[in-house]
Amino acid sequence: MARGLYCVLIAGILSLMVPFAAGAAETRQARIAFVGDSMADGLWGAMFRRIGKNKCLGEKVTLIRKAKNGTGLTRLDQFNWVEEMKTLAKGGNVDLFVGSFGVNDRQAIVEPDKTRVEFGTPQFDARYKAVLSEAVRGALSQGSSVVVAGLPVMMDQAANADAVAKNKLFAEAIKDIGSDHASYAPPWSTPGEDRYRPYLPNANNALIQVRAQDGVHFTPAGYDMVLNALLPAIREALKVRGQDPTPECEHEVSAK
Repeated sequence: MARGLYCVLIAGILSLMVPFAAGAAETRQARIAFVGDSMADGLWGAMFRRIGKNKCLGEKVTLIRKAKNGTGLTRLDQFNWVEEMKTLAKGGNVDLFVGSFGVNDRQAIVEPDKTRVEFGTPQFDARYKAVLSEAVRGALSQGSSVVVAGLPVMMDQAANADAVAKNKLFAEAIKDIGSDHASYAPPWSTPGEDRYRPYLPNANNALIQVRAQDGVHFTPAGYDMVLNALLPAIREALKVRGQDPTPECEHEVSAK
């Protein structure tokens, strides 16, 4: 009799534990912060639209809008992304940073103490790469992951040459860090030869405007295209953390 009662009690306890075990296996909600300049804010908007069309992703991803127009990695005396990213990451508040920098950085680096490193000098490249590395390492030290997005082709030749040079610095910085939780995502490219194209065909093969009039930024439709190219890097970064929600939401993703 006692043995039978014991078995019943054990079975009851195990039945209560099953829901908790199943819940523990579920992917924890991923908190993704978009940081950097106006380009990063445009990517945040594209991600916001994408999640809004997918209830499953909306339940598993929290977006944090922290990009600030006009900022970059040069004017540390005005806005310091090194300190900002470290502060945002404290307490595990951000799982993944998606950063886009550079469109405002064709100028001297001004340190918090007002000392300068002039643009276009070898010292500039070394310090610029170091600033990005400090920002990424600061986020990593707080347990976050980081994806740095490359700059796309620009309409102006000088701006485009600068974007190419900065992408090289971004890639080198991430490689030097050598962490599975830090990655560089190559820039979005137009189909075929990568050149500046303000109009591209959409899913219905109708030409739509994808670049803004300034020759740098994108239209909402353009940012959606850029995000599509960036998503594999975001997914991989979350996968390393065990937080990729896509497998659970695949049926809704494929339907969009």
